[in-house]
Amino acid sequence: MKLLQRSLRYNIVITVISLTVAGILMYYLLKKEIIAEMREQLEYQVEEIHQSLKNGHSVSYPLVEVEKVSDGIAPYTIFRDTLIYDPLQAKSEDYYYLLSVGKNSAGNYKIRVMTTYIGWNEYSSTIFTMLFLTAAILTLLNVAGSYFFNKRIWSPFFYNLDRLKNFSVSSDEPISLQSSTVVEFKELQRSLQDLADRSQKEYKALREFTENASHEMQTPLGIIQSKLDRMSQVEVSEELADHIVQAKSGVERLRKLNKSLLLLAKLDNNAYPDKTEISLDIQLRKQLEWLEELLSGKKVTAVVNIEPVKVYANLFLTEVILSNLLSNAIRYTAPGNTIHVFLSGSMFEISNPGAPLDFPENFLFQRFGKSSQNIQATGLGLSIVYQICQLNNWKISYAYREGHHTFSVMLSMDF
Repeated sequence: MKLLQRSLRYNIVITVISLTVAGILMYYLLKKEIIAEMREQLEYQVEEIHQSLKNGHSVSYPLVEVEKVSDGIAPYTIFRDTLIYDPLQAKSEDYYYLLSVGKNSAGNYKIRVMTTYIGWNEYSSTIFTMLFLTAAILTLLNVAGSYFFNKRIWSPFFYNLDRLKNFSVSSDEPISLQSSTVVEFKELQRSLQDLADRSQKEYKALREFTENASHEMQTPLGIIQSKLDRMSQVEVSEELADHIVQAKSGVERLRKLNKSLLLLAKLDNNAYPDKTEISLDIQLRKQLEWLEELLSGKKVTAVVNIEPVKVYANLFLTEVILSNLLSNAIRYTAPGNTIHVFLSGSMFEISNPGAPLDFPENFLFQRFGKSSQNIQATGLGLSIVYQICQLNNWKISYAYREGHHTFSVMLSMDF
């Protein structure tokens, strides 16, 4: 539930409760005051009747009954409700009466005086009808106020929220937030602006460091590789030859790692903005031809089902994603087994048999996420694939079913 809707709901609930309590209190207080006034009026009428009796006047008033009683009856006063049938309205009406026994100089009299009882049912219905109408009007005013006034007050907040949703630290454009006259929103805007600016600066510094470090590492790695190649051509002892082979393997791994890090840095910098229409089926067949030697070397068979598919993407990055997925499948497939390659419509899928992952599946596309059994891998291949898919608005997913690792890429056909 949105903030404005939640605050409006609370306002309506509080308003209804407040009006209901106020209506009930008003009803009982009004009833108490009116009854007190009615009693005072009836008592005054009884006093007037006693005065008339003392003066020897006869009493004959509507709704008044006077009866002389024996002196042995003790004085008392009783207030009661009663019903009297009204023939004109053909219904019984509520009346309030005072029954009093008292003495005066003319004797001991029982007097009953009555007055029309105010209809409390009508009063209560009128009160609660007015309260309901008041609550309805307040609700409409709250809704209108929330729509016209609160929307205007909260407009900078929602604008900044949308900007934050679309904000990326990898973007070179600074985030632009809208200011507000509300103090809290103004402080929030300043804090978010500062946080976004610092995040972009830190990310840019890290990105430049990675790219520069990768570039700087290429030269010394090339020199080390060259020296090791020359040393391997010289007659040396068997022990030293083993050390040279291990050193060359380590350097080769460093070169692959450096190349992958440099590619990731370029992807973060969006260094491949140019896109063109590509026949993905042709590029996939080329990759399979280039990897034919690796397939035959591992005695792995590729079952291929490829249909013509065109995509709009960068050619180099498309070659990288195909090469990485195919190489990954071949690398983790035991000799004598089969990998399956499928391309049709808007999906590219590749699967290979193998043991389950020995690390959590959610680490699969993270950088340096790799199996502990393959120390030669850099752990960046699938991370590069994932990054390229993000740039192309493609969706890559992984599943392990019936002993097979399956990578599926849902392709975007936007041109």
